[in-house]
Amino acid sequence: MRISPKSLRLSTLLLLFSVVTMSISAVPPRKQKPNKKKTAASSVAPKSLKVVQSTNSVEVTTDDGNQFLLPKYEKIFEDQHPAFPTSDKLLTDAGANLTPSLELMKEKMLEQKEMQELSSRLGISITEPTHLDLYREVADWLGTRYRRGGMSRKAVDCSGFTNIIYKNVYGMQLDRVSTAIAKNVKESISKDDLEPGDMVFFSTFKKKYINHVGVYIGDGKFIHASIKHGVIVSSLTEGYYSTAWRKGGRNL
Repeated sequence: MRISPKSLRLSTLLLLFSVVTMSISAVPPRKQKPNKKKTAASSVAPKSLKVVQSTNSVEVTTDDGNQFLLPKYEKIFEDQHPAFPTSDKLLTDAGANLTPSLELMKEKMLEQKEMQELSSRLGISITEPTHLDLYREVADWLGTRYRRGGMSRKAVDCSGFTNIIYKNVYGMQLDRVSTAIAKNVKESISKDDLEPGDMVFFSTFKKKYINHVGVYIGDGKFIHASIKHGVIVSSLTEGYYSTAWRKGGRNL
């Protein structure tokens, strides 16, 4: 093929112009038919147009017999990695972060509901989950009848009930009778310093020695196995137990 120098210069300019134009121009979007449903196209990574020089060249011969090799260029589409995440990725990440939060919120709501129910059953105000294991266990024994020497769901006495609570909640083994339990506590506690889980000791029936024990649950109340009523919640301010009070004990 023979062309004039003037044509060669013009061709070269046109070729360079097309290269520059292709490198900075964007690919025109394809027209899509309207669709009520959203497609998954948004999840496809966008592509960018890149113009690169080919390993092949175009040979051009002028009118005076001179030959030139002009570079050949190719268009390549590459995946584009945007600086900001796509909307799909944002939604996925948000969902991943939201799931644990929803689960935690659900657990907290169930916990609050349980505390309200236990508060109603035990007649105290439970606002913290710290002693929930204790409250669950003692509430489960409410109404169990009294029997001297009893240590089962069928019937319990005061020291047997306290033994069972400490074993099930704290994994601790206590002495079997109230007098020995009171004698061997790690720390004696006054009424004002009692905390849920501490033991409370009494001398009932005008006895001179400790013969009754219960478990303190808060708000000035304790749970114990009463001879008349079985396992019940009583107040330390009641006349009978206020008079019979001897001390509090802590093994925890």
